[in-house]
Amino acid sequence: MNHPSVPHGTPAQCQALRTVLSSAGFTPEGILETIGVTDSAAIRESDILLLMRRTRGGNPLETLIRLFLMEVPVDVGDLRRAVAPMTVEEWVEIGLVGISGSSAAARCRLSPWQDMVIASDSPRRLLSEEGQDYVMGIGGSSLTLANLTVRRPCRRALDLGAGCGFQAFLAARHSDHVVAVDRNPRATEFADFNATLNGLDNMECREGDLFGPVEGMLFDLIVSNPPFVISPETRYIYRDSGMAGDEVCRRIVREAPSFLTEGGFCQILCNWAEYAGRDWRERLREWGEGSGCDVWVMRNQSRDTATYAANWLRHTERLETENLQERFDEWLAYYQRSGIERVGGGVITLRRRSGGRTWFHADDGFEIMLGYCGDQVAAGFEARDFLEGMTDDGALLRTAPRLCPDVRLVKQLMPLQGEWVTEAFQIHLSRGLAHKGEIDPFVERFLIGCDGARTMESLMGEMAVSLSVEPDRIRTAVCGMVRRMVERGVLLPPGENAY
Repeated sequence: MNHPSVPHGTPAQCQALRTVLSSAGFTPEGILETIGVTDSAAIRESDILLLMRRTRGGNPLETLIRLFLMEVPVDVGDLRRAVAPMTVEEWVEIGLVGISGSSAAARCRLSPWQDMVIASDSPRRLLSEEGQDYVMGIGGSSLTLANLTVRRPCRRALDLGAGCGFQAFLAARHSDHVVAVDRNPRATEFADFNATLNGLDNMECREGDLFGPVEGMLFDLIVSNPPFVISPETRYIYRDSGMAGDEVCRRIVREAPSFLTEGGFCQILCNWAEYAGRDWRERLREWGEGSGCDVWVMRNQSRDTATYAANWLRHTERLETENLQERFDEWLAYYQRSGIERVGGGVITLRRRSGGRTWFHADDGFEIMLGYCGDQVAAGFEARDFLEGMTDDGALLRTAPRLCPDVRLVKQLMPLQGEWVTEAFQIHLSRGLAHKGEIDPFVERFLIGCDGARTMESLMGEMAVSLSVEPDRIRTAVCGMVRRMVERGVLLPPGENAY
């Protein structure tokens, strides 16, 4: 069944539509040059007057920006010029616009991203009575998961909770076949349309809940941006799972291993409950026990429940200002009844591995992401394998890791008696997960000596001489430092190439 509020088009119509958009310059670069922003979600109501001025010329690109990004009606005559050689009537038939008198209004949002164009619901639908089945476009969470996804050639990939299909489309670039699953029928229709619009013929969309639609199938990659919000509500399919607490995320972690090939990855963007007096790491460790997978949890946030509730309710406050306080109180009462003190969030990555003892690792992951980080995530699994194999400090000291070429050293200088004197040393990675931290001059010299040929024991001996101490005095501290540097990607295990 085709929902009238979802665009539908034949391959020929979609190809013609892409040609029109491209010819008009409806690309991230063209939009940035015209209005100064590329993210339509960043356009605020207070910006409209300024952006109306910047798009007052009426050329095709300005008309399309007003229509699909600013979401203001445009003159039908301007639209006819913008869509040529297509017709406005074709765009109405596809479901892109509606006509009222001499004005045309968008019926969906079109957002260019890299070489793709993605259709999704306008945020106006979220604020309407029909908002329950709202289909979100490319948001911050979408990009976080996309940047952390391990991208290797795949025979088959799965996008679980696909929404508009964004993760599936990225997986299609390196997979023979992709399955996109969502329980919201409007979402699968949007994903179908977007696949056709972007010329992707190696994916299919299936309606259903969690892994039900792919029972019996195996995947080299599973990515999931599920409805992970922890709340007492079931108002919105894209946000609320209908399960208690963080159960939807726990279920995905528990069930995904049965659908992974050997060596396959599953990556889930999650929120999880954090309870007073209990280490959040131990709860997530329990999720992965007996799964046959190595598990790496990267936590990038932990919010008190009041901040968390206010953040999510802000999405609909323009619609329900009258009872917003009541809903806020309901959310807080729900957390109190459940014993939830904070809500953590981040990405959980599982790697299927048969034989041997699997490992679990959780940390406060990434401070800054500089572009794509998936290769670094894969390298992080190799680094953890290396560390798990170092059964004692002696074994670690006999190895010869090397300094990652992406490491940068920054010296902070201070004036002292007419000279510049080093006050602090800071290292960071120049791309990917840009971990950073302060070190001292002794660690600086130790790291620069890590060339892949010299052992840690040899370098520790030189450090001991510099400190005028016996090597055994610094053995434990040096080994702890080396392990942390390997975990953070500053040092690469022997034989491992830079990600």
